Amino acid sequence: MAKVHGGWLVVKTLHELGVREIFSLSGGHINPIYDACVDFGIRVIDTHHEQGAAMAADAYGRVKRQPGICLVTAGPGFTNAVTGIAGAYLSNSPCLLLSGKSGIEENDRLPLQDIDQQSIIAPITKWARTIFDTKRIPEYISMAYKKAISGRPGPIYLGMPYEVLYESCNEEEVERYNITPLSYKVEAQREAIAHAVDMLKSARRPVVIAGSGSWYSGADKELERFLDKVKIPIFTLNFGRGIVSDEHPLCFGAASPSAPVAFKKVTSEADLILLFGIRLSLYIGFGRTFNPDAKIIQVDIDPGEIGRNRPADLGIVGDISGVLSQLTHYIAEHSIKLNYKSWVERAREWRAEEWKKVEEIRGSNKTPIHALRVIKEVEDALGEDGILAIDGGDTQVWADTTYCVRKPGHYVKGGPLGCMGVGVPFAIGAKVACPDKRVALISGDGAIGMNFMEFETALRHKIPFVTVVCNDQSWGMTKHQLWITYGRERETVGVDLPLIPFHELVKALGGYGELVTEPKKIHGALERAFSSGVPSLINIPTDPEAISPATYALTQMMMPKKK
Repeated sequence: MAKVHGGWLVVKTLHELGVREIFSLSGGHINPIYDACVDFGIRVIDTHHEQGAAMAADAYGRVKRQPGICLVTAGPGFTNAVTGIAGAYLSNSPCLLLSGKSGIEENDRLPLQDIDQQSIIAPITKWARTIFDTKRIPEYISMAYKKAISGRPGPIYLGMPYEVLYESCNEEEVERYNITPLSYKVEAQREAIAHAVDMLKSARRPVVIAGSGSWYSGADKELERFLDKVKIPIFTLNFGRGIVSDEHPLCFGAASPSAPVAFKKVTSEADLILLFGIRLSLYIGFGRTFNPDAKIIQVDIDPGEIGRNRPADLGIVGDISGVLSQLTHYIAEHSIKLNYKSWVERAREWRAEEWKKVEEIRGSNKTPIHALRVIKEVEDALGEDGILAIDGGDTQVWADTTYCVRKPGHYVKGGPLGCMGVGVPFAIGAKVACPDKRVALISGDGAIGMNFMEFETALRHKIPFVTVVCNDQSWGMTKHQLWITYGRERETVGVDLPLIPFHELVKALGGYGELVTEPKKIHGALERAFSSGVPSLINIPTDPEAISPATYALTQMMMPKKK
């Protein structure tokens, strides 16, 4: 009988599940897992901070639709990862947090790094457990992996005391486990499909909004077939971006009241709104821009999501792809003809009017450079097959509301947690998930500093991507909120930054860097950065006066209501 230690069982099970990369920071509690990674050839991408490891695993999970693996040590190693896992939880990202833990024999003795990890992490994970028996490690690992991607995806936590990882057992004594992936597609009742089609037949101004649930469902082809049948406007949000290309004649762009794509106008005039895997969070204005008299059809894999912030007239619990297939088939089967041509044309006119000013700025050669011009240059350099990550305050808003996303799974942003500093880890995770694709990051100068040392991680592990910093020399969104609230004549404190030479810092680490101050030189700098084959940073001083529409909206929301 072969004797194997707990760390070996962890890695063997992960390898059987198809895991080939782990994002981690080392520590004594998890040494057996590191040792076993050598035997199974699993790549350990070790970061400078556990937050970076968790965020990279989050991005990997979103792009691959398979759990990204984050491995950290006990105590502070675990707590450092919590912010990344909280972001993954609120964004429905499939990832697996594996953590070492102080010993069972040490409970309540004040040993090194002993805290109640499971109680801390339980509220921000789908499932959280501590493994107390070495022989049950494969059983728990396989369960956790499947739970992360079943139903509504999300992060899972498994804690392992050091005795469980260091202890050995006979491999034949290991509890039985099953690594076969779950396979199911929850469909809607036929009556619900018929009701939805009847609502479409009665509508004159319908609109579709697709969110991350559409991506996790793999609904891109079915959504296009549905649109070909009904021919109505569609907006997309979060990981739903690109599920239908922004260049599709019926796709209007980002589902955000701050976006210059007529979202606010269209949804305020619509009489039927179809929500496919979309959560009515702050990013979509909680649905408050919707016509209060509009009917709502909401389809989601999670029954608890239906009716949040806006009651649904028809709620359908089901897999987005399957429900769309049912709808399209029903319309074809019954030879139903729908005509919303005049509505679509009117909506396009509204969008064109709002986009006109944006297009002027995107093509402007004025200095200081507007962030919109920078974003347009990145859009052109990446092309339709490149993956974009975004980070920051105002910078993220400018990118999120104007960037043209043409393929699903190619746009990585934070979520309702609103965490900055995700950019470099997100770029690392996305590049590891898709090594053959160009990856770019657009970030503000405040955000880029938060996990800046992960550039060294990317260099050491040969993970090339290009970062563009919109450098307005401040924590721009917060500074602008102070201006709006208290007046520009007031002195500001705690929000101003110098022109930090991030490009020189990346060069000092061994990467490629440039400072660009003229709009016409951005394109060449980007091409040189992509051609360098190493992690790169283009530092661009941008207009400090440019205030995003979302900043105005957020500030207004926080201000006291006038009586």
